[in-house]
Amino acid sequence: MSLAVRITLLRQLTRVDLARFGPKLAEALVTRSQQVKIRRSFVSRRTAAADEAVALYRRLVRDRPGRHEVGLARALVAQGSVPDDRTVGSALAQGREAIGYVENATDRDGLVVLAAARLMVAMQLRSDAPRDALPLADQARETWLRCAPLGARERMELARSLTVLGYCRTVLGEPAEALAAREEAVELFRRLSFWTRLKYMPARLEAMSGLADSLASHRRFAEALTLATGAREDLTFMSRVEPLRFRPTLGNLLFVIARCHLGLREQDAAVAAAEEAVGHYRWLAEHDPVRYQSRLVVALRSQASVFTGLGRYEKAAWATAEAEAMESR
Repeated sequence: MSLAVRITLLRQLTRVDLARFGPKLAEALVTRSQQVKIRRSFVSRRTAAADEAVALYRRLVRDRPGRHEVGLARALVAQGSVPDDRTVGSALAQGREAIGYVENATDRDGLVVLAAARLMVAMQLRSDAPRDALPLADQARETWLRCAPLGARERMELARSLTVLGYCRTVLGEPAEALAAREEAVELFRRLSFWTRLKYMPARLEAMSGLADSLASHRRFAEALTLATGAREDLTFMSRVEPLRFRPTLGNLLFVIARCHLGLREQDAAVAAAEEAVGHYRWLAEHDPVRYQSRLVVALRSQASVFTGLGRYEKAAWATAEAEAMESR
């Protein structure tokens, strides 16, 4: 029986007996909200399924306190994890509420939800508050390890925890620890089956981009460039399908590629990669200025650093001047 048919039947049965069929319907809705499709139009279906699951579990918790809190936490994590247009604040609120329901869990079901909730909150905090995100990502990693043996999706989530951990350690000036976490994340993805890697391509590409950045920071430019080239091809394709979701990662990766070419003294390739990266951030700033205007400023300063490294000081000054003009607006 397909999931859509199952949900339709369970909706009818739930109207007759909420206590018996409500939890089954809620879990089916959570499963639907976690289905990953390339088509952007599928996101609205995931959002609707997660919203319905949360509302249904809230009814169940009101009717029978103490029995459905883990399910509600699972639904809240699903709701906050859908890549829709909701604010970071709402996702943080959902994640923190979920943690509150399961933070003292000792059974595997509760621990899995706790790990997922901690990871979700860490992912929301990492850009603006990496120092707050770091312990949550580390706790998520530890909690996933407590849930062993892990299924394919759970191993992917463990890898995502390591990716976030690596990012935070990089920002906080811990390059060796960041490299170790990112290497472990990419290795976990490599051990997954081909179809699982394809299903979770966004998380895999983020892990690969992060590892390439750490390798470049350790001046292992050839290794970083080899890894980044493969990720670049996939990200370029995905950016055509979902530009707002994948262009930021592609832009970051292109600056890593520019640094690698710079380290290998391939000047023209370094300039081309940096210019392409800035082009992506210009597009993002035009389509979502609130979120990406500041990222464009950072991109222009990164481009200026590339020009400076090549001795092209006039172009570096132009890029810096544009960044400063945007900051002063």
